[in-house]
Amino acid sequence: MAALTSAVVLVGILCVLDLLLTIGVIKKLREYGPAGPAMEPGGGMTPLRPGEELPAFTAVAVDGAVVSRSSLPDGALIAFLAPHCEPCRAKLPELIAYAAAEPGGRNRTLAVVVGEPEECERFVRELSPVARVVVEPRGGSVCEALRVDAFPATLRVRSDRGRTVVSGHTVDLAREAAPR
Repeated sequence: MAALTSAVVLVGILCVLDLLLTIGVIKKLREYGPAGPAMEPGGGMTPLRPGEELPAFTAVAVDGAVVSRSSLPDGALIAFLAPHCEPCRAKLPELIAYAAAEPGGRNRTLAVVVGEPEECERFVRELSPVARVVVEPRGGSVCEALRVDAFPATLRVRSDRGRTVVSGHTVDLAREAAPR
């Protein structure tokens, strides 16, 4: 009988220990969210959702123009690219064609090229005639403010009652670049 009582007490202690460990895991999951630690480059930031207000940001384009949330026109496209990213290199011609066909000129497309300045030269050279181009390091201020840590990425923005909001992420550059 003493052995049975000892076994029941041991199982009870193990259950309490398991419960405490489970509570600890749940607390960590709530802290990190579904995508991992927030605001850590490469850590799986939660992207801006359609309808969510675009956070304030300011950057200087390679041509010296100051770019900010308030400088983006209604319907602007923000594209994030990195020279070391193969899909980005593949999308570059589509983005250039899209931006060239966009009514309103180069102010309607903001290209954020992420990497060291010397490795970004080709992207800057090809995008500058058709888009405002900002070069920043990984985890730079625009990427951090707009919660982008994977490339290529696009954000379409629109004006909504005096606010600038995200209207979508998926932009079919080839289809939208077709004559309108």
